[in-house]
Amino acid sequence: MGKISVEIGEESFEATLADSFLRKFWGLSLKTSGKMLFVFNLQSRPAIDMMLVQEPLNLYFLDEEKEVVDVQHAEPWTLDPRTWKVYRPSGDVKFLLESFEDLELEKGDLVDFDL
Repeated sequence: MGKISVEIGEESFEATLADSFLRKFWGLSLKTSGKMLFVFNLQSRPAIDMMLVQEPLNLYFLDEEKEVVDVQHAEPWTLDPRTWKVYRPSGDVKFLLESFEDLELEKGDLVDFDL
């Protein structure tokens, strides 16, 4: 899988790039660490599930300008169907940055990366 360098202020890290259908579908399933940057073809409100994810995730939804427009904390699914939640941003987005660790991003923060 391809990696991409992501910068938030003075901090930088590598994330796995999810730019194909299969990478987007698989996401961070069956992992317990890491970060992934999803690139969507069009601005949209993607549905994110936690079916095979083992640990909670932080979801940072970004617009075309790479500005954080929504932040959500996602919990893994269990055998109890009441935990089978689907997460969607409050508006259209172009990118999604997923991370097991809290990146301390808030609405209005900018994220930088080169595709």
